[in-house]
Amino acid sequence: MLEFLRKLDPFRLLIVAIIAFLVRFYWFTDEVYIIPSLQWLSVGEMMGFQKVLYKDIWTSLEPFSAGMYYIIEYLFGKSIMALRILSLLLCLIQAFLFNYYVTQTNIYDQRTSYPAFFYVLFSSINYDFFTLSPVQMGLTFMLPVMYFLFKDVRMGEKSRNHFFAGACLGVASLFYLPFACFIIFIVYSFFVFSSFDFKRFFQLLFAFLFPWLMVFSYYYLNGSFYEVVENLIKGTLYTAPVYYADFFSIIKVGLPSTVIAVLAFMYVTSQSKFLNFQYSSMKIMIMWFLNGLFAFLIMKEWGFFNIYIVVPVFTFFTVFLFIEIERAWLRESIFWTIAILLILIHLHNKRIDTDHARSNNSSILVLRNAEVRYDGTPIQGSNILLLGDNPAALIHNKQSTIYADWNLALRHFGNLNDYENISNIYTNLLENKPDYILDNISMMPQLMERIPELKTVYQPSYDKKVYKRVK
Repeated sequence: MLEFLRKLDPFRLLIVAIIAFLVRFYWFTDEVYIIPSLQWLSVGEMMGFQKVLYKDIWTSLEPFSAGMYYIIEYLFGKSIMALRILSLLLCLIQAFLFNYYVTQTNIYDQRTSYPAFFYVLFSSINYDFFTLSPVQMGLTFMLPVMYFLFKDVRMGEKSRNHFFAGACLGVASLFYLPFACFIIFIVYSFFVFSSFDFKRFFQLLFAFLFPWLMVFSYYYLNGSFYEVVENLIKGTLYTAPVYYADFFSIIKVGLPSTVIAVLAFMYVTSQSKFLNFQYSSMKIMIMWFLNGLFAFLIMKEWGFFNIYIVVPVFTFFTVFLFIEIERAWLRESIFWTIAILLILIHLHNKRIDTDHARSNNSSILVLRNAEVRYDGTPIQGSNILLLGDNPAALIHNKQSTIYADWNLALRHFGNLNDYENISNIYTNLLENKPDYILDNISMMPQLMERIPELKTVYQPSYDKKVYKRVK
């Protein structure tokens, strides 16, 4: 396999694309959905009703990502399949871009298809990498940042590299906010590995801030600047994270790839036969990895898909390793050992989480045929309000109030003894009048005491977990 991919030409890149499709093929017909993808599409669906993001839709989903989910929902409906296909296409685009960038800057000593191949491999280490996520979309614009850094240390300092790197970082952070903290990594890399002065620093900073200024200006003119700060910025930095996977489970998924990259780095640096710019590129990718770990501190959603942020690092060092191993049999043996290990871990994690989903006990997966019922009658095609989390309700229904994110909704629902909160809830509920209110936290009885009119509008199910609008 590796001997065949050792050279670079369109036919070999086509083989890489076929491998990527085969790796993800089982996921196209799988029986489970990833919960965050339902919530992302739900936000896009709500935007289709002429609602202003953050003002009429309380969410901390980044604006460019929300816009993409709106376009996807508009073109394909609330299609999880569309997210999976688009994720595959974007993975291939990123793999080919990564291959192109390292080839153009001569990071490796030979032109090879390894970078694209190993990028596909490491972007398949867990099943939730197979759906289109904000971190994957944002990473598309982080790869040019890597290219401009490599270009700077390889070909000498050019001021426009700083500007373009800042602009790409600004766009990437509008897809996935934690990328904003990479400004530290970029400034440090330019400062250490090239001639960097205050003029170029302000070029980079202005280019980074410009996309954000455009977004803030748009919402300011729409009278919703305050909501952007509260829901996007504060909602990401200060509200409690949503844990689709616990910390140790995330480490368990990311650790094998990290160990491979670390061993590759140790082996490669022991060879002592690289040029200065190659050592500088290695240091840049180490900084990328460290900054990626730091980004976890401001992630709003904790899931396996966040590991995608360091896929380029895994790929970068692993390619160095397999290029440096001269004996074909040893290279192939190590590769197949790594590939089989990653496949087994992937399938093991998928089986465990699918079993949890079947028992309705998974924090990240929900069965495709899951549904919610009102006294035995399925609820489909209705406007709903969720009190607490109920991802199954989002498969066949749409949210109709501003409360798209329960953690943000707690600003109103967190204290029902506050008159202003009750007034806001009253306005939002009775203006939108959702067809059903799904109460997973037994809050509705207390809410009806505070707003007696709800008793005449909504009728509870026998278990008092679903409330149907009757007038």
